[in-house]
Amino acid sequence: MAKDKIKAKIQRYDPEKDQKPYFQEYVVEIDRELTVHELLTKIHKNYDGTLAYRAYKCFKGMCTTCIVKLDGKTVRSCATRVEPGSEITIEPAGGGALIRDLVVDFKKM
Repeated sequence: MAKDKIKAKIQRYDPEKDQKPYFQEYVVEIDRELTVHELLTKIHKNYDGTLAYRAYKCFKGMCTTCIVKLDGKTVRSCATRVEPGSEITIEPAGGGALIRDLVVDFKKM
C-alpha cells in the first residue's frame, strides 16, 4: 500500500532557548486517516522527540486536556481527524500562559 503524507506546520517554543514562538514544518508519511493527537504522537516518536504536547487524560474525547488550534479553530486533538494529503497548522490553544510548544498552563487563564 502506498503511503500518503500530511504536511503539518507546528508552533514551537522552548523558553530556555527561544526568544519567541516560531513554526516548524513536518512532512509525515501515513497510511490512513489519523487524529491530530495520533499525528503529534507519530511526529514525537518518529521525527522529533523534542515536540511537547499534552496527552489526553479521559481516553474518551471529553476532558479537553488535549485541546489545540487546528487551522485557527480550537479542537480536541484526540477527537479531530486529519486526512492523508492534508496541509495543516497546529498551534497551542489560547487562554493560558504558553509553557512550551503546544503546552499551555490552563491554571493561568
